[in-house]
Amino acid sequence: MVECGATVSKVDPAVFYWVDSSDQVYGILACHVDDFIWGGDQEFEDIISKIKSTFKVGKESDNSFKYCGIDLLCDDNVIYLSQDSYTDGLTVIDISATRSVDKSAKLTAEEGHVLRSKVGQLLWLAHQSRPDLLFDVTKIANNLNKGSVGDILDINKIICKAKNSKLRLKFQSVSANLNEGVLHVVLYTDAALGNMPDGGSQAGYLIMLAGDSGTFSPICWNSKKIRRVVRSTLAAETLAMAEGIDASIFICTLLGELVYGKPEANLFPIVCFTDCKSLHDALKSPKIVSEKRLHLEISGIKEQLQKGQVKRVEWISSDLQLADCLTKKGAANNELRKALHSGVLTT
Repeated sequence: MVECGATVSKVDPAVFYWVDSSDQVYGILACHVDDFIWGGDQEFEDIISKIKSTFKVGKESDNSFKYCGIDLLCDDNVIYLSQDSYTDGLTVIDISATRSVDKSAKLTAEEGHVLRSKVGQLLWLAHQSRPDLLFDVTKIANNLNKGSVGDILDINKIICKAKNSKLRLKFQSVSANLNEGVLHVVLYTDAALGNMPDGGSQAGYLIMLAGDSGTFSPICWNSKKIRRVVRSTLAAETLAMAEGIDASIFICTLLGELVYGKPEANLFPIVCFTDCKSLHDALKSPKIVSEKRLHLEISGIKEQLQKGQVKRVEWISSDLQLADCLTKKGAANNELRKALHSGVLTT
């Protein structure tokens, strides 16, 4: 790739991009093992021809194809991503009515093996295209060593939900103006205190690229157990935001390369949304919180605000918190699904 004029991404060595004499990025290529995916202008076609003369190409597709188990469709300059074919292939775990009666019963070795397999399949699906399923799967995954019949019943419900309520993600041009500073990264963070089976707390975040008109394209999301024991909702929400900002800075650096040819995170300011009023107020107040370890995390977020990497932190009501379903069982995901389907933010 380098011999063909590529620059290797500093944050992801599997990503390559090409910059012209005017410092404009005109082609991008990413690879996974021996699968390549690329996009660019007409000039980039010549580069691709050189690459294809070097590598043996078994199959080539454009506009509508499957890449690493993900269905991609390009239509009228909008890219749609889904995993309908993968979801259709999922099957529930066969379990008898008699066995289902005692939900607390421990699993046999064979049942545990099958459950692990299904959890792995669903985790991959949830991380790639179904954020609305991620928390429910993660909660079971975190308790696999103590798996029960109830977990099999729950995983079957998730599989049925995945098959009956499919989702297609929309990736679009978010702004006609690509001047530095116009595009920004939007970050929703949320946390739930002590809601995991072992008493731990869960954090979740959703990251997207947005322009000046409210349109956006989703970038990534996560739901994970908070790395240490926390004593308050404020602590849980603070650690969730710190985790989300860290991931966002990584994304901003990669976007800086792919949009402007510069590995600089500050080209994309971050706008954070939280439904935790106490965190929002703590970030605006000069007062020091009583919990010493928490003070360090809040100071870190304040530092990013002072540097301008985080442009602002806004409070929103819980019904507008798109990351809510990433941390709580049964949390409504209608707003998240609606936003992902339309590609438009209402906050």
